[in-house]
Amino acid sequence: MKIVIAGTGKVGFTVAQRLCREGHDITLIDEKPEVLEAASNAMDAMICCGSCAAPSVLREAEAGKCEVFIAATGNDEANLVACQFARRMGAGHTIARLRNQQYLDSGESLREIMDLSLAINPDYVTAEEISRVLQFPAATQVDSFPDCELEIVTFRIPERSRLNGLALKRLPPEREKKVLVCAVERGGRVQIPDGNFVLQAGDSISVTAQPKTLRKFFEAMGAYQKPAKNVLILGGSRIAVYLTQLLEATGVSVTIIESSNERCQKLAELLQDADVVCADGTDTTVLAQSGIQDADGFVALTNIDEENIILSMYAEKLGVEKVVSKINNEKFTDLLRDVFPDTTLSPKNLVAERIEGYVRGLAHASDKSTIEALYYLGNRDVTATEFVVGAKAACACKTLMELRLKPGVLISAVVRGGKSFLPDGKTALQPGDKAVVITAGSSVVTLDDILT
Repeated sequence: MKIVIAGTGKVGFTVAQRLCREGHDITLIDEKPEVLEAASNAMDAMICCGSCAAPSVLREAEAGKCEVFIAATGNDEANLVACQFARRMGAGHTIARLRNQQYLDSGESLREIMDLSLAINPDYVTAEEISRVLQFPAATQVDSFPDCELEIVTFRIPERSRLNGLALKRLPPEREKKVLVCAVERGGRVQIPDGNFVLQAGDSISVTAQPKTLRKFFEAMGAYQKPAKNVLILGGSRIAVYLTQLLEATGVSVTIIESSNERCQKLAELLQDADVVCADGTDTTVLAQSGIQDADGFVALTNIDEENIILSMYAEKLGVEKVVSKINNEKFTDLLRDVFPDTTLSPKNLVAERIEGYVRGLAHASDKSTIEALYYLGNRDVTATEFVVGAKAACACKTLMELRLKPGVLISAVVRGGKSFLPDGKTALQPGDKAVVITAGSSVVTLDDILT
């Protein structure tokens, strides 16, 4: 598809790279020539220099002829104007990156008024992800799908867990039908396990089940940790504001450390129930006085990756049960994968995944299947994709035991009539069902791709 992306900052550049790898025809718009030159050297894309809010620039970029127009600049208003101009020129779908949550929370639907296909706030998406992880401290990642009650929780098996040395077919019968181990990463290699697979300490496994069932599963396997109730946040960014609001809504006590006096005053106005400490969070004395020794959750949200990494390691050394770090440099993420086992996440990657899933759904929509959402579990080797089963899908109306699935493919959940369940061999996918497909090493862009 022809895709025009306005803004080549962290989000725009990451989205462009991923969509280029998908084989799409990409055109980039930015006001900075040096940024465009660097982007064009990194990927196969056309470039157009100028403001995305200027109709002349949009015409030069042929925004009116594209299937998807993505506005990802740092200016919300420019993104909205660019999307509206592009849509009126003939763009098929428009996606806007918006950092002001008021635009998305307004009484009237902004998407309808501005004719947006998708509006996404990187800060809010990141806060939601951190909030979910703090509810499951044992997890390194928690993913949930639209309209699906089941969650996919990824965690690393500790030495003393009952899962260490356990074959999957030996799972207690009362757990086996309610919990599905859908992927295992060991030594950098990911696989879809069968019943004979023996789990080991250090394995990073992804498990699908209802949230309540997952908690009981963690308890039974000796890996349960209570949800965080006292969280210390380093850095008073917008992510910190959204995260605090989400946590306080569930009864969590929050303390924020921020070095800027002006920002602290703003935080105190926005978050009246949170404790705001105006000090340098890299000072261990400040951390001690802020109660890090009593916290069961620590979240590093500064704009400096190195600070987040070092202070997160310090918090972990002090015994904080759940540590989350915001890291934008993917090189650090790869280096820390085995050294620092707790949660690291990147706002740009979270947004890029959402947009990539949406675009992939548009590119491969048919009467056989459509894509509702896409997530990567752990590294990018494992994909969880939610498909809507079409009437003409080859797998429709056949039981799973009748289907010949490719190696490295697993149907982990089905949503039917608003209810979610784990499928078994007797389950037959029906038109209109939503099926969550886990793939490791297999290329799956349509539901029929899961078959040999």
